[in-house]
Amino acid sequence: MACHITTEADARLLTSTAHIHDDSPSNVQLRPFRSLRSSNDHLRDRNRNAEDAAFQNRVEVLELPRGGVIVKTKVGSIQFGMPPETLKDSLLLGLEVPIFYVLPTVRFDRKNGVNVAEFEFPTYFNYFIRKRKCVLILTAEAEEAVRTVFQETLLGPKLVDISEEIAADYPEDLRPDLRKELDFFAIGFNSSARLTVDSMLEFINFNPNSNTAEVGEGVSIRKESGKFVVIQDGIDVAMVEDRVDLPLQYPNIEEEETVTDICFEPPLFGVTVLGSSHGFDPHGSVSGYVIWVNGRGIFVDPPPHSSKILKRYGIPASLIDCVILSHCHADHDAGTFQKILEESKVTIMTTPTVLGSFLRKYSAVSGIPEKTLRRLFVFRPASIGRALKLHGAEFNFFYSLHAIPCIGFEVYFGGKSIFFSGDTCNDPPRLEALYEAGVLKEGRLEFLKNCPWNHSIILHEAGVPPIHTPVSTFMDKHDSVKDRLYLVHVASKDVPNDCGLKCASTGVENTIRIDVTPLQHGEAIQLLDLVTSMEIFRNLSVENARDILLFFKKQFYPKGSTVITAGSTDNPKFFVIASGRAQVVLDKPKGEMEYTTGDYFGETSILTGAPRAADIVAGTDLVVYEVDKGDFLYLFRHSETIIRRMLHIARMRSTPSWEVINSNSILRELTAAQKTRLQGILHETQVSKGQYLWRAASEASVAYLIEDGEFILTTLEEGSLDPFRKGAFFCDLDKMKNELPHLSTLRAATDSTVFSIYKDDLFAYFSEYPGLMVILLDTEFVE
Repeated sequence: MACHITTEADARLLTSTAHIHDDSPSNVQLRPFRSLRSSNDHLRDRNRNAEDAAFQNRVEVLELPRGGVIVKTKVGSIQFGMPPETLKDSLLLGLEVPIFYVLPTVRFDRKNGVNVAEFEFPTYFNYFIRKRKCVLILTAEAEEAVRTVFQETLLGPKLVDISEEIAADYPEDLRPDLRKELDFFAIGFNSSARLTVDSMLEFINFNPNSNTAEVGEGVSIRKESGKFVVIQDGIDVAMVEDRVDLPLQYPNIEEEETVTDICFEPPLFGVTVLGSSHGFDPHGSVSGYVIWVNGRGIFVDPPPHSSKILKRYGIPASLIDCVILSHCHADHDAGTFQKILEESKVTIMTTPTVLGSFLRKYSAVSGIPEKTLRRLFVFRPASIGRALKLHGAEFNFFYSLHAIPCIGFEVYFGGKSIFFSGDTCNDPPRLEALYEAGVLKEGRLEFLKNCPWNHSIILHEAGVPPIHTPVSTFMDKHDSVKDRLYLVHVASKDVPNDCGLKCASTGVENTIRIDVTPLQHGEAIQLLDLVTSMEIFRNLSVENARDILLFFKKQFYPKGSTVITAGSTDNPKFFVIASGRAQVVLDKPKGEMEYTTGDYFGETSILTGAPRAADIVAGTDLVVYEVDKGDFLYLFRHSETIIRRMLHIARMRSTPSWEVINSNSILRELTAAQKTRLQGILHETQVSKGQYLWRAASEASVAYLIEDGEFILTTLEEGSLDPFRKGAFFCDLDKMKNELPHLSTLRAATDSTVFSIYKDDLFAYFSEYPGLMVILLDTEFVE
């Protein structure tokens, strides 16, 4: 966050009129159960859509590149929907940053894990730079959620007690008094008035009777089914959909065709800077990082869509299995929730205080209960004064000095180290003032003033003062320090030329690699980290670990070389990808099946003796571990359940199951590992015309994925919907979870084929991949 700005000079951000192309909206078709539509509703919708198409906006309406719409009225610009960093769209396009914001009915996009009502930075910009309040136009329920969010992001938690987070032997003089520090920032440096939510925001609620919000000067907004209508002087002048369509291609993410063919080899120790700027810089992405330790990645405050950025370089989500969350400002936590919803459970490392803020904030943002959110990830608490070990590295955490609780850390590996400051105020005169005011103890003062400049790499923030560190703090540092110092959370224009200081360069290609002494048994640890990330090896025993180290042989295949030849039967092997991408060459569109780090193949021929079904070719330079048939069978000699599952997957691979999964707008986004695991719980079933898959009042115990044919879903209240075809997924998740009966009827309109998924199998799958369960909450079907 960047706030408490005191001069207009700090706001010199509106200099660019650079053009941003307008990306097309998302193609996801997700229909909530509570808004199911009948055939007549479809007809009425088509008629309404025709009317909507004929509607001529009488004022200027602009679609923003990151999502959201601006309507220009005589009271000023009104923005509908606020995805992360949308403030930067206005700055880049040379638009006046709006004062008025309309929150959509659905404030959180579960599929993308994105808050589409991110009001924090528009509010900070207006209040601290433009010296005015933001006005949020919303329902009374949404106002309550906004107040909860802003309590955490502006002021921090109401109750603060970090005594249990600090090691018993940690010196008393070094311990922060977070309550005093937070209270100081809440009052501010130039005012005796305490900041509150109402200091920065005004709220206009929609009248529950008329569904209208009076904005002023003859401008009002009427909330209708699925849309907002802007009224000016009694005339309907603009219409905006009550939803936020996110772009298929997010700004700052390279196009699909520019994916590098280079096989990225993670460093033993180093850092990839994903973004190095702040929330007000229109030309840079907010700060975020990947710390690499022994070839595994650890996200630090990942920016939005970080995994998509890394995927362009062949870095799969599974390679990064941990997130360090420093604090709960939108420019630091927006990508964390996205990561939680990806693939398998991720580990979150932060303090209980920061985690509590995160859960309260995102429960209010998403509408998902805190207890449900907490089950989506593994929490590994960070302690102050007590080292935490991960992937062979040692992390030491500390509380920085910020407007809300925030942590930084030192990490040591192989004789080298990285320092990350977190958002902090390392400004000696201000720190002295805090000490004189009794906010800081002497030891805490010296700790904050004396950054440990001895580290191999120093990532230090240099945001907008006074709650961030001014660039002047670093000007007099020795050249040997500046060589190792990388400034982050700062716009490049704010770092003077020829001063020896530099902003951290962003992008995978600029990964900082630190030469270290490899760990003893480091390669063995890498191999075990790889295989334990795979579902079939998740319950690895010590005996299994020994066998894996003996049986797995590393091999390299250059790009374009053949790993497996279709039709061959000799010398079958099992393969696990360590790095790179492998393509399955089928008589189907290119790239339909692709494997990457952590995926496996080759088990079918070993288990069934059948010839190889397809060529598998190295799509990039490829590093794999190979296991001979005899060793593979010995390794799984006591694992009958896993063998049965792999045989079942082999049978499903002979069906169109992969193609059907890819026909669904949600399931197609799963990784290859997730799709393979899903194949393991599918059961192909023939269904006759007129046969019911379920009836109203029957037990909700099976989900269905349509392979072919047509099905009609009918509800007691809504009637029959248009037919569903290939790829439609029926999963009455809420009824299954709560052991309630169906309220609808699902019937085959033709002779058909479906893949059935039984309830116990489905919930076992969700326990491994909880993000998918969150996406499917409150839905009965996804096309």
